[in-house]
Amino acid sequence: MKKQTLQFATITENGVVTKIGRSAILQPKTDFKGGSIKWYEDKLKKVGK
Repeated sequence: MKKQTLQFATITENGVVTKIGRSAILQPKTDFKGGSIKWYEDKLKKVGK
């Protein structure tokens, strides 16, 4: 995993911290090597009468 996005949150009541929260989003590393893409060849379906 390469990129991370973190968020922190705190909840206070009367000046006292009651809860602490954390969330993270992980993104995988992109692995593009600049090659060509092999596409599937489209074939038309034959319609019989």
